[in-house]
Amino acid sequence: MNAGQFARAANEFSATLDVDYPPSGFKPFTDEEVAGFEKNGGTDWQREVYKTGKIDNHQLSIDGGTDNMNYFFSGGYLYNKGIMINSHYKRYSLRANINADVKKWLTVGLNWSGTREVSNVPPFGNGTASGVVIGQASNEAYQWDATTPVYDADGNYTVHEPGYGHDEGANPVMSAMETFNEFKTNRNNVNTYLDFKLLKGLDLKVTGGAIIYNENNLRYLNRKTFEGAGVNGLGEVHVGAGGVYQNSNILTYNKTFRDKHRLIFTGVAEYQVDNYQYYDFQGDGFGTDITSIYALSGATNLIVTGNGISKRVLNSYLGRANYSFNNKYALTASYRADGSSVFGASTKWGFFPSLAFAWTASNETFIKDLNIISNLKFRGSWGILGNQAVRPYSTLSTIAPGANYPYDGLGSTNIGYYAATAENDKLKWESTEQINAGMDLGLFSGRLVFSIDVYKKTTTDMLLARQIPWYTGYGLSESSASPSVMQNVGSMENKGIEFVIGGDPLVGNFRWNTSFIFSSNKSKILDLGSGIKELVQSTSQGGGYGFNNIAWLIEGEPLGTLKGHLFEGIWSTSEEAEANKFGQMPGDPKYKDLNGDYKINASDLTIIARTAPKFSIGFNNTFSYKAFELTATILGVYGNQIFNAGRIFTEKTNWGLLTGTSTRLLDHWTETNQDTDIPAWTVQSYRVQYNLDHAITATNVSVNGRNSHFVEDGSFIRLKTLNRAYNFPQSVCQKIKIDRLRVYLSGTNLFTITRYTGYDPEASSFSASDGRSGIDNSNYPQSKTYSMGIDVTF
Repeated sequence: MNAGQFARAANEFSATLDVDYPPSGFKPFTDEEVAGFEKNGGTDWQREVYKTGKIDNHQLSIDGGTDNMNYFFSGGYLYNKGIMINSHYKRYSLRANINADVKKWLTVGLNWSGTREVSNVPPFGNGTASGVVIGQASNEAYQWDATTPVYDADGNYTVHEPGYGHDEGANPVMSAMETFNEFKTNRNNVNTYLDFKLLKGLDLKVTGGAIIYNENNLRYLNRKTFEGAGVNGLGEVHVGAGGVYQNSNILTYNKTFRDKHRLIFTGVAEYQVDNYQYYDFQGDGFGTDITSIYALSGATNLIVTGNGISKRVLNSYLGRANYSFNNKYALTASYRADGSSVFGASTKWGFFPSLAFAWTASNETFIKDLNIISNLKFRGSWGILGNQAVRPYSTLSTIAPGANYPYDGLGSTNIGYYAATAENDKLKWESTEQINAGMDLGLFSGRLVFSIDVYKKTTTDMLLARQIPWYTGYGLSESSASPSVMQNVGSMENKGIEFVIGGDPLVGNFRWNTSFIFSSNKSKILDLGSGIKELVQSTSQGGGYGFNNIAWLIEGEPLGTLKGHLFEGIWSTSEEAEANKFGQMPGDPKYKDLNGDYKINASDLTIIARTAPKFSIGFNNTFSYKAFELTATILGVYGNQIFNAGRIFTEKTNWGLLTGTSTRLLDHWTETNQDTDIPAWTVQSYRVQYNLDHAITATNVSVNGRNSHFVEDGSFIRLKTLNRAYNFPQSVCQKIKIDRLRVYLSGTNLFTITRYTGYDPEASSFSASDGRSGIDNSNYPQSKTYSMGIDVTF
């Protein structure tokens, strides 16, 4: 709503608040103020928080070599001024590659890349110290009403007046500008290899690699911010360092017999170590904001909020055999053994075989004679893959500090520890069995190409953290997070299809290359083990949104299943008697009473959304005419649903307070406007008089937020990229003594067609891999980007 709309709506809403009978007549805004807002406008908070960003990207590279050696060096600088005020990202990068034939039987190589990343982005999503989204600019920008200015008469950030609007939050501009959130990461990636030609057809390649990194994250929320105001500044420091070290030894035998039989044997022995160590500090009660986080020792309260060290070791062996006959038939068989330190002593090793077959039918004489088919291949494969994606030491029982108590009888509190997680020394590899069949077809010398793949994947022994009862003795208290144990739980199935059709319909001076990709995947939870039919996935973000416990793993349902209450519209005047049975009245929201007890509670929770898409598409096209090029990529998704958590507050009315800013509220229910899904602004004296005081009313977040009213269609079509380029002719390049000159203009996210009302239909506030996809709350929005550049080769 603009300022005039909101002021009028706030006055209209306040007229319903006559609980003291007769109506008090309180109005947040005078008629003169309303007229002023309608004449002069108000504050567009999203325009104040989001601005036009800028990206600078520079790359310089040098390459060359001799008959026995080649080299490549490059350097780069990227600066991205974000679309949110006070946000930026910088990256400095260097790269060097050297390869040399030292002997006829020995080739050596060294590859190194180094990067330094520095960013400052105001917290969003789960990125706050207290784990709530109140006080985040991305969250507040669409909630603050337009009647409130950014600054007061003295030039200070405004503090919201009580009695209307979102007065529990913080000034969005202040939330962005007064937060220091600097992340620094240095990373070195080194790889070297020795390639020995031992005998004819027999090679040994020995590689060694390391990724060494450190991170230093500093955050300071000064006393103007929502989280820093009550504690005289809040500071956090995260210091971490780690490294991944890997050695691979690959022995390959490649032999061709009688010009038709080709045999390749490969043996691999690989060892990988992953180390990480970190420290987290938090302090509050700073004497001044001037030195902020750089004077952490000056905090009145300084604690270590976390620290740890971890090590993961993976030892792998692989044997593979490839056989092909006359470039027509190919057969591959492999067997690998992986041992991981994160599993139990007797379950560290997993064994994973695979088989694959291909028939290149286009090399058969009877196909060649057709002179139409340029490529025809049939493919099939079967295999088992392993997953070890759990934290180190998940098999062990752990203890944690925090159970402080004066157990020695003295007045001071002693530091105490408690049992945090339960042990499971039987934890083992998660495995996925996959069957795949496919076909590739090329016609008219590649003018038309087509491929199709169908697959089925069955995952067993899924690695999941299962909550356990308090009486087991684990966990700190019933008010804290529930204790859990990592287990191999149940099974899941994925099956789908993907096909690509494309080719080069036009060749010559005007050329057209195109491809259309269609993919569809259906997942299904087959079993959750031990007779359990469903498991909840945590989605808490705090801030009164009330949609925790909305994401579930449910037997027989796909990943991305959300549970809540089914919104059935608004009670009409003809349904008054029925509404009264629920403690409600016409104009109140109506929810599905699944068990018929005239109560809306946990017994009425049911599936309200499935966030996985039915299918997705990609459409890529490259057009070129002589030196001109035009490339476009279109992406599309259909059939997914999104829980738009941002609407919970923009459509909210508290008891005695109009907080929402959505124009949808202007269509609220009245006796003359009953064809709407927005609840009435009910006269409270009527509710009190008739004892209609059920919790599900127009004045709260309607069944704690998790209901189907906020579920939307997430389907979209997006022009993801559009690039226009011109390659200067060689005659021009020779005159200015360069090898190649190319100029280009490109755009990203240029337009999106969707019915979704949030910032971005691709947004997800939680991990998409564990069943918590499709929830949109306080995300940093994707930006529309235009860029132009020059590529020069000397």
